[in-house]
Amino acid sequence: MTSTPTPSPPSVGLLLVEGEEVVRLGLTVGIRQQLGVEPLVFSDGNDLITYLGTAPLESDRQPWLLLCDAQTTVNDAATPWLWQWIKRHYPNLRVILTVRPAALELVQPAQQAGVEGIYPRQIALSELVAGVVAIAQGEIIHTLTPPEPPLKALFPNPFNRWRYQLLQEGLMEMDTWLRALDQHLGQASLGSLERLVCEGRHREIRAARWLVARFLPQPSAPPPPVHLNLPQPTVELRATLVDRCLERAKSDLLNFTSRPLELDVLRVPQRRELLYTVVQQWDALVRTLQATPPTQDFLQHRRDRLLRDLWEQSLREFFSPYRYLALGGDRDLIDTLLADADVVADVFLTPLPLVPEFLAHLLWQHPLNINQHTYRYGTPETLDILDVLLDHWLLTLANAIVYPLLNRLCYSAPIQQTFFSAQYISSREMERFRNALSWHYRWQRWVKEPQNIFESRLVLLRLSDRGIQEFTLTLPRQQELLQLEGIPYALTLALETRDALAPPVRAVVAWVGKGVIYLLTQVIGRGLGLIGRGILQGIGQSVSNSWSTSETKKPPSA
Repeated sequence: MTSTPTPSPPSVGLLLVEGEEVVRLGLTVGIRQQLGVEPLVFSDGNDLITYLGTAPLESDRQPWLLLCDAQTTVNDAATPWLWQWIKRHYPNLRVILTVRPAALELVQPAQQAGVEGIYPRQIALSELVAGVVAIAQGEIIHTLTPPEPPLKALFPNPFNRWRYQLLQEGLMEMDTWLRALDQHLGQASLGSLERLVCEGRHREIRAARWLVARFLPQPSAPPPPVHLNLPQPTVELRATLVDRCLERAKSDLLNFTSRPLELDVLRVPQRRELLYTVVQQWDALVRTLQATPPTQDFLQHRRDRLLRDLWEQSLREFFSPYRYLALGGDRDLIDTLLADADVVADVFLTPLPLVPEFLAHLLWQHPLNINQHTYRYGTPETLDILDVLLDHWLLTLANAIVYPLLNRLCYSAPIQQTFFSAQYISSREMERFRNALSWHYRWQRWVKEPQNIFESRLVLLRLSDRGIQEFTLTLPRQQELLQLEGIPYALTLALETRDALAPPVRAVVAWVGKGVIYLLTQVIGRGLGLIGRGILQGIGQSVSNSWSTSETKKPPSA
């Protein structure tokens, strides 16, 4: 069954500027099928400006519309955004913007510049096509609200700001109580006395709320006007996660964990560049999966392949500027590093947790079940746990990219000068660092990881304002426990034996301790007490006898 194309105005002209290839292809095909219009497609704003300067728009196709990302730029410092340049030089060209969640501050200047259409980036294609038709017919549609100004701007006085926050919290709490009472009063089985009490409570809270609202300070400047024709759509989770991750990655990425990390060897600019590269490739992978959604079985069976492709593509992207410069001659740096792909997959990629579940949550909004807790799509607590998992993925992939560099080329002078921090240029420091890494992985494999599996504990890496820290997550790991063998399995048996023997051993020790205390206090102590008492009595009698003898020998007084 094919969808009926959306009716469009005759002879409409459409310019499409889109930098992402997958999105560009989807928009082109969708507009062609649903609107019946062949758009002129450009990959960036400079291509469009060049085209407009050499080939004027056809006069027989009216009106002309421009559809582009709000953050598309031009090489003009005075007008950094494409839509500003268009509105200055082509005021009759109707502009439709798609705005990312991280760029909502562009909504208000776009409205002031006279942009006809403003939509969220993740809008459905059918809704976007309908908007194109409406705007071509002369309507102005702004479906996004400018972000609210910060409280500091609305209340410059700190006391008023504090009072506003305090009273707002009280009002929200009273609103919660009122909703709960309304729901309770709606029960048909409520008794007369209980209903009377609840209604009185309802009146009291409403009166208190009215009184508190009278003392609520008013902002010094009115908030910006709201232009909202349609309900504000849900923020796309993928873009939100990327924006939040990049915000956390602005630190120096210092290591505050209890273990050495491969990233430690890089200079701070290289650390940031590597992490940004991995984030970019992860975002591209998720967008590709969103464009052609796979099945759940595909994610389960192709998990390792997806991670390996992500690692390889990130490595190629990061080292591509140094491919032939770093080693000199015809030696290919990337081919040299990719030789460790199997080791990287075994050490870094295979242990990554919850990969299919994470992707299924992003692609199909499936709930994420972790430790008997269900995380629903788009909630704040879900964002927090997804931030932790994404940080661990990205940092692990970044360490996996540095690993072959340390394994094969750590003593290469060009590599040291290009990538390594000055601390690790010394052969002694480099060898000490590599030994610390080697010992850590042995200890992790044979001791720490089996213990974490046995205790249902997952230790993750995460980004913070200070740098890289550890985060412990409680998660059932029974399947991994059943797969242990050899020394790790023996260690878990030893831990289980210790746990099994600990209570009776403690009971025996306590019983023996009580017996020793009884022996020392009641038997030996009393015996020693009797002996001491006898000694004291003997000393007393000897002193008494000596005193009596001396009194007897004393001559009588005259």
